[in-house]
Amino acid sequence: MRLSGALCRSGCATADLGWEGCSGKAPGYDLFASVYDDWQRTYGLEYAQLVRPYVDDCLVRVVGTPYRLLDLACGTGTHALAQAACGNEVIGLDLSSAMLAVAREKAARNRQEIHFIHGDMRSFDCPKPVDAVTCLYASLNHLSGPDELRMTFRCAAMHLRPGGTFIFDLNTRAAFEALWRSPGTDLGPGLRIEREYIWEDRGPWVSMHMCIERQRGHTVEFGRATLRARWFDDADVRGALASEGLAVEDVISFNPFSEVDRDEIKQLWTTVRGPDT
Repeated sequence: MRLSGALCRSGCATADLGWEGCSGKAPGYDLFASVYDDWQRTYGLEYAQLVRPYVDDCLVRVVGTPYRLLDLACGTGTHALAQAACGNEVIGLDLSSAMLAVAREKAARNRQEIHFIHGDMRSFDCPKPVDAVTCLYASLNHLSGPDELRMTFRCAAMHLRPGGTFIFDLNTRAAFEALWRSPGTDLGPGLRIEREYIWEDRGPWVSMHMCIERQRGHTVEFGRATLRARWFDDADVRGALASEGLAVEDVISFNPFSEVDRDEIKQLWTTVRGPDT
């Protein structure tokens, strides 16, 4: 499906990128990695900047600074780069090779040394323990269910030093109701993304279908991508954490989006690895 938006009417030549896929984390994110940061900026301040004060407060309170940090589902590296800029040793892990390529380019451009690893947050291995693990941008909402939560929490706990912290965010059901319900169009310089959503009849799953137009010089490129996500009940999250020896230190409910008139859009969980994990 091609869009009939402003870019299509610009009189430019066209090119079909062949993007077409459905995924939780990848290849869905592979399909539009090159426009992901531009898409995020259509909403104003990037989410990593909105959530960073909460994350930094939790990190300093639990582990202090400096620290070695592992950022799961790091995507294009925005949060990893921000942590590295504070002098922290940072490792970024993501399942999408295309997103990692963008992250590496950004780190090289900023002359930052960050070790980016291609891997699955449900099953990975890093060479040395870390003081903190983070997982932001509601990446855990792409997991299939409590079993995959436990797998991810187990890996996070295994790589934390005793007393280390695992900090992650989740979209709540209220977030899906507010943000994953009505069709929308996102416009940026040379970029147009049209979104529509399909709610599954059974279970907590919602799919976001995107049609993408991007202008490069005198050519307009087209693509499609689908992301699938779900919400989790608090009891499932707490049960998965407890099973892997991660104690809940704090849960903050917050709404970083001024245009959304709803409370408790997101949750930021701070957990601590016990001595016998």
